[in-house]
Amino acid sequence: MLIVLLAAVAFVLLIVCVNVATLLIARSLTRMHEFAIRQALGASRSRLVRQVLTESVLISLTGAAAALLVLRFARGSLLALLPQEVPRLNEIHGDWRVIALALVLSVFSGILFGLGPAFHATMTDPNHDLKEGGRTGGQHGIRQSRSRAALVTLEVALSVVLLISAGLLIRSFSAMLRERPGFDPRGVTVAQIWIPRPNNPDANHYLNPPQRARLARELVQRLEAAPGVQSVAVGLATNVPFLSSARNLTGRNLIAFSFPDNATSAQEEYTADYGAVSPNYFDLLKLPLRKGRVFTDHDDYGATNVVVVNEAFVRKFFPQQDPIGQHVRDTGRDTGRATTDSEIIGVVGDVLDHGLDQAPEPRLYGSILQRSRQLFAVFLRTSANLTTTRQLVTRTMEQIDPELPVYGVTTMDELISSSMARRRLALFLMSTFAALALFLASLGIYGVTAFLAKQRVQEFGIRMALGAQIRDILFLAVRPGLVLVSIGAAAGLVVSMFITRLMSSLLFAVSSTDLFTFIVVPLVVAVIAVIACLIPARYVTRISPAEALRH
Repeated sequence: MLIVLLAAVAFVLLIVCVNVATLLIARSLTRMHEFAIRQALGASRSRLVRQVLTESVLISLTGAAAALLVLRFARGSLLALLPQEVPRLNEIHGDWRVIALALVLSVFSGILFGLGPAFHATMTDPNHDLKEGGRTGGQHGIRQSRSRAALVTLEVALSVVLLISAGLLIRSFSAMLRERPGFDPRGVTVAQIWIPRPNNPDANHYLNPPQRARLARELVQRLEAAPGVQSVAVGLATNVPFLSSARNLTGRNLIAFSFPDNATSAQEEYTADYGAVSPNYFDLLKLPLRKGRVFTDHDDYGATNVVVVNEAFVRKFFPQQDPIGQHVRDTGRDTGRATTDSEIIGVVGDVLDHGLDQAPEPRLYGSILQRSRQLFAVFLRTSANLTTTRQLVTRTMEQIDPELPVYGVTTMDELISSSMARRRLALFLMSTFAALALFLASLGIYGVTAFLAKQRVQEFGIRMALGAQIRDILFLAVRPGLVLVSIGAAAGLVVSMFITRLMSSLLFAVSSTDLFTFIVVPLVVAVIAVIACLIPARYVTRISPAEALRH
């Protein structure tokens, strides 16, 4: 994602350089007489090149200074545009390395967009240009027209690439929003509770699973009795959907297991996501039961170990047979516990635990009354707001044990939204860059069309005097710009087919060569280009033939 965004920044910077280079080349055409006089007075070509490059670098450094001033005084407003879930957002500050990089890029940009005008400045013929008396045209004008045409074509091509990239991200994000998480998140609040491990084990009231199971039952009973609470469930923090993706946590809570009932795979070891939950966890999240049953209060520490699996687990390990009644053996390799066998009693629907753009992974659910750990998560389905629910959970835990901290209280909707923060940020930045690129490209098209139209005013006057219709003049004025846009858009489409493949990891349910995006973007560019060409062209048609002939 960072590489894609940096590439987008580079594209926008390049478009800016192309735009300024186009303007400076057009301006150099009006300075041909000046350059001819300088050469006639003894100025060397290198001296003229240094002059033009100095002017262009001065422009870029002035722009960099303005940008640094904006960042200095508008830093808070700019950071407010970013999602709060962006890691280390509060650590972003002014840095001398950033300033140095900006200055280096400014000098580089100034040289980059000054090379074209500098080249044209050294191609003057003093004898010819002094005789021309400052009039534009000839071979010099033809070379400049070709240069401007090439630059505008490049500008349009880069804009198309950025627009297609942003369009693919928009389509991908829309597909994610339509994706169902596998449960009902509305009205669900989650709070986390940490059970610390003291230095003195005798002082820990929750050292073993039965003690933690009693804590879970008491917590559920007290919270269910509170007004406005519809249902309560307790699980391990690893059973909080979207928590890892929302908090940028790496790693998964995996359990190593085997299948003792299968003689061919009894010695093989597999892994799957694991978490322990209370009996009403599935009802609270409205997880569909596909087969068998879920936990009850009788599935406690003294009963037979049981587990519930998801559909992804069944698809991977039991594609052709019924998983109910099968056993899984916890090898204890990654937990240090003794080997234990558990019976599969039910199959529930898949949950997109790790993000809407991630396929569901095989998962084992254990009963928290049988196996639990130190990090609890409390799930509440309630009609109360987040502040009231946070106060309720905190107050309840203080009544049970004030030494157990409550933290991370949030709603499930916020977790889902936070899990998409990175994609939302990439979408926002790419869309901003693409819109800026389109705006700059339209300015470039407008500038070239206006310049060419102004150069042909006398020609258009003659045509109108000879009977040409306004629509014919309008077409002649617009055609050069539309030709450049067509060539640039075609080149941008070809380049996009290769570049967007690098974005495949950022796309969801959308092909990197999505036909809809590749059709809509050129149409949008075409509409903007027509508008940019029509504005200066209409100016030409409003000039009377007599005035045009005197131009």
